[in-house]
Amino acid sequence: MVFWICLGFRVSDLEFLKVRGDMKKIAGVLLFLVFLAGSGHFSFAAVNDIQIYGDITTQGVSRDLSLGLRGPRYPGAGTGNTKDTESFFLSQVRLGFQADLTDNVEADIRLLNERLWGTEAESSTNIDLDLAYLKAKDFLTLPLTLTIGRQNLRFGNAFIIGDPDTNLSTSSSSALYRIADDLSLRKSFDAVRATLDFSPLTLDLIYAAVQEGSTNIDDDIFLYGFNANYSPDERSTYEVYLFAKDNAKAKEDDNNQIYCAGTHLKKDLTNKLTLNFEAAHQFGEYRDSSTVHAKRDAWAGQMGLDYKFLNKAYSMIGGWFTYLSGDGSASASTGRTYSGWDPMFEDQTGGELINLILPHTNSYTLKAYFFTYLHKKLNFLLSYTSTFLAQHHYSTRYPIANGPAYLNYYYTEPSHRHLADEVDWKFTYDYSENTQFVLDTGILMPGGLLASENNNTAYSVRLSAKVTF
Repeated sequence: MVFWICLGFRVSDLEFLKVRGDMKKIAGVLLFLVFLAGSGHFSFAAVNDIQIYGDITTQGVSRDLSLGLRGPRYPGAGTGNTKDTESFFLSQVRLGFQADLTDNVEADIRLLNERLWGTEAESSTNIDLDLAYLKAKDFLTLPLTLTIGRQNLRFGNAFIIGDPDTNLSTSSSSALYRIADDLSLRKSFDAVRATLDFSPLTLDLIYAAVQEGSTNIDDDIFLYGFNANYSPDERSTYEVYLFAKDNAKAKEDDNNQIYCAGTHLKKDLTNKLTLNFEAAHQFGEYRDSSTVHAKRDAWAGQMGLDYKFLNKAYSMIGGWFTYLSGDGSASASTGRTYSGWDPMFEDQTGGELINLILPHTNSYTLKAYFFTYLHKKLNFLLSYTSTFLAQHHYSTRYPIANGPAYLNYYYTEPSHRHLADEVDWKFTYDYSENTQFVLDTGILMPGGLLASENNNTAYSVRLSAKVTF
């Protein structure tokens, strides 16, 4: 019954999902199959079972990242970006089909549409392929599972691998590009993953084509490496990994590679206290122009403690510290070591607003939170985040290169390193088993790094409704 409530509309009601060529025909066939499904799964010859799933999210967003920026501070500096309050609505729809073909083979296809209300641009009305992979288990009669195609890759706390664009930005083909990049649901990689299961030890080998560049030019981005996970019991997880990011795209040069080696530990110290720890080192080659060439030597670490009160309200408190090394100059110089941390493919958010201003690099971040259920259907999350630069900023202006604040720049006091403090609070109401309403609010208070021209408070307010099926 729930399935038909979620999908009980006519095909004509989906005319806004205009796609090009065969994708329109494919979408029509898939929607026809949805209506045949009835209970949510059905069977064909040579197919054990097909399960249909998905979700619909609608959000109203209002936020201001201008921090009061107005005009030039110095003669000849140009005018500042005067982007004030931006308010918009967006919808995100995902529809997936998971098929068990045989006992050892399954396939998953999921379609995604993200659009701003009131827009009919091609990027808003396209239906994109979010997932499309096959999974073969017990391959070659080994405890080996192959996953081939467009899939999610996420290891540990997504400190290194989780989002192909990082959670600060999204694909330029997305309707949310440079408007609400951080809210995009696009997280999939075009990849091959081999999983060897020697329980309690699991070894994952991955190879992903993150971005294909111009024809006959070596400007692609690839990800490859391994992650070893040892989980002797439900209370402990130990991981070691080595990932490589071949970033020839940056300057069309083979010698722009990042190797990242690290370890992750998650352990319940008691039935109330959980420790999370991760440390990583980046090495390899760095180029920022055709002539500048340096060796990489960057470090990062994260430690968190979460405490559960084990009361009827499921209350929790926690504290997290994250360090990402930085480089003190505008660019590397030939012959020296470059220590700036590369975000790679992270998918983490400290403070929502801080995340939109400062990329996942050159920072110390302290975060504390409190979570509790105010009612059996209503929970509350309060968090405080404070961020400092690891290395002093080299300029009196701080430009934003990606995300919703793209092309903004903020005036700085280079002698200071305190970027900002942020307070976020979130209410989640479980209206039903598969429907939620969320109010997510945050304010950012500039620190000493941001000059007096940028001492205004930034804010974000998001109200969302989500149904899953």
